[in-house]
Amino acid sequence: MNLTLHQLRAFQAIAKYQSITKAAEAMNMTQPAVSIQLKNLQEQFSVPLTEILGKKIHITEFGQELVDTADRIFTEMNNIETKMLELKGLLGGKIRISSVSTGKYIIPYLMADFMKIHPHVDISLEVSNRYNVLAHLQENSTDLALVSLWPEDLDLESISIAENNWYLACAYDKVDFFKREIEKENWSKIPMILREKGSGTRTMMEKFFFDRDIHVESKMELATNEAVKQAVMAGLGASVLSNFSMTQELKDKRLAIIPYPGFPLKADWRLIWLKQKKHPPAVNAFIRWLGENKTEIFKDHFPALETLGI
Repeated sequence: MNLTLHQLRAFQAIAKYQSITKAAEAMNMTQPAVSIQLKNLQEQFSVPLTEILGKKIHITEFGQELVDTADRIFTEMNNIETKMLELKGLLGGKIRISSVSTGKYIIPYLMADFMKIHPHVDISLEVSNRYNVLAHLQENSTDLALVSLWPEDLDLESISIAENNWYLACAYDKVDFFKREIEKENWSKIPMILREKGSGTRTMMEKFFFDRDIHVESKMELATNEAVKQAVMAGLGASVLSNFSMTQELKDKRLAIIPYPGFPLKADWRLIWLKQKKHPPAVNAFIRWLGENKTEIFKDHFPALETLGI
């Protein structure tokens, strides 16, 4: 038997994505190259590793055993690499972070500053909606998660890193019209652009209007914060946006804030993790570093928040 690490990594990716095309994209390889790796791996076994059902590739029971073995092999290899770096006085290892979509405006800066200090640490980031982020945390496919709304049903630890404020916003040239209609409580004249159900922003927004018995007309529902922001700037309606997501657009007068009692909605950006989770040294170091430096980080990277009064 002559297995290679490259074959096992390709097989891991195929098992994760149930698709050779998606596995190839994740590994920055061509689809034929991944197919060859799978073919060469399969030739070493007399039982099938995969099967095609419908249009998806599925891992057989024996194939899953091989995936589990590959997971253990790569975990041990990462541990060895981390120990070697520790012996040299260098921090190494991998940190897996999942973030809700609005968090993409801040988490890259936290990662970049930390990696300047610890260049041997590998940080992976996945951006998704709140439902998926929390699911990844429960599945242990991520070490840390960045959220604004605290999930009540999980046993978690966390560190608060910044205040997150949501404002009612619209296109700059629509603000006077929207203000007049809202002052008259004509909310039916304000087309609202919503995030998808399950997102933290959608949850906060719906609670705000429900508590005040305000009925709003939904113009459209979009899957990402960026899509919502673009639709608002295009003049399609109003929405609730995080201060971190629209700093430059407010400065450029492409967006405007609509004043209304109760806004901004407030929450904290929190980095959360499962309480029972035993973190490797790199993750613990990142949490500790963030707690010690968060004030300076946000002052350095987001000075416009204060100048715009948000």
